[in-house]
Amino acid sequence: MCSLGAARRVRRLHRRGYRAVPGRDSATSAGAAAARFDRADGDSYDGGVDRVACRALTICAVLGAATVAHADGSKLGKDGTPVQARAALQIRDTGCCGYPLAENLGFALRFYWLAQEEDFDEPDEVAFASPDEVGLYTREGFFIAAVPEKFAWHLRMEGSGLMADGRELNTTGKCAYGYGTCFGTVDKRVHPYGRGAGQRPLVPFKSVAVDPKVVAIGEPIYIPEFDGMRLPDGSLHDGCVRADDTGGGIKQRKMDFFVVTYGNFRFLLSELWGVSFMTPHIEAPRCAYLRDR
Repeated sequence: MCSLGAARRVRRLHRRGYRAVPGRDSATSAGAAAARFDRADGDSYDGGVDRVACRALTICAVLGAATVAHADGSKLGKDGTPVQARAALQIRDTGCCGYPLAENLGFALRFYWLAQEEDFDEPDEVAFASPDEVGLYTREGFFIAAVPEKFAWHLRMEGSGLMADGRELNTTGKCAYGYGTCFGTVDKRVHPYGRGAGQRPLVPFKSVAVDPKVVAIGEPIYIPEFDGMRLPDGSLHDGCVRADDTGGGIKQRKMDFFVVTYGNFRFLLSELWGVSFMTPHIEAPRCAYLRDR
């Protein structure tokens, strides 16, 4: 039976970090075993204890030490440093995203571009296109041009367009002449890609049309679904756009992204495959460069 005093001595040594190294010391009596106890910091304790009483505790101590070493084979584990379970590192980018305008994917994503007359100069090549031409007029009643009806429809829908002769047109509202929508020419030196709300120039892949009751005109917006999107020229979008335009069909949680041409729209469809809704954010520090100075 194990000596109570010897057992207590072994337990105290274990609590102080010592591990038993069993062996026999010639200086001890034949009935005693020299149990040497080593600690990780290099300290050791030598003391004779009753061999029979402590054999079981010594074996358990050795097996226990082996079990601990097996539990964590890393360098920190071998050094005795406790290792916590690894977790994914999460760092919030305080210069990123601002505040969402709605719940996740709460805004409908749509696109618009410049209507181009050259795409409709042969009405019989366009499915369901009427071969009849319609007249375009200014609000003052001045004649602009006669164009294919299909082009006039797209011009009214998109809000801006390019004539075959290079002139750029913008809608100016309802009209008592011609097609029922009035148009005006735009100075391409000031508005090379069309005019948005007021006198704001449209910027390719940066301008969006919004409901001004929801988003203020001129407000920079961060759209995480656009961040990292590949553009037709091979560059990557940074997720930043600006509210530069409005539209009659844009109400509440809808947003139209200006992509310049129909060809660009087709390209971005593959880049945004399956993305029909988005989560716009305002007050995003990374998009502050788009704010009006």
